[in-house]
Amino acid sequence: MRQVSQAEWVPPDHGACPQCDGRGEYRGTFHTSPCAHCHGTGYAAPDGEALPAEDLIAMVSRRRDHWRRAHAQLLRVPGVREAVEQHKARQQAEQERQAMGYGAGRYQGD
Repeated sequence: MRQVSQAEWVPPDHGACPQCDGRGEYRGTFHTSPCAHCHGTGYAAPDGEALPAEDLIAMVSRRRDHWRRAHAQLLRVPGVREAVEQHKARQQAEQERQAMGYGAGRYQGD
């Protein structure tokens, strides 16, 4: 594995994987699995060859860090956190309502 400092690393030219069309997964008739060509990332070199795992790890971790920062910044906007909590409460109430079985009681499997 080559050692590259974060200051000098530049992401390689890349595009969508030609095998999975950038989805990162193979869809069979009865199953889905990670794409073996792009290691489940959806990225490939411009010529269609798979990128080295070292570059993929750095690219995916940087993208993950970017979205974590964006999510944390979004939660700092006034009212967003409360809206998320209200949405979760509505979802939980809907799941409980749908869990009601015959006679408006919980179905026990008897």
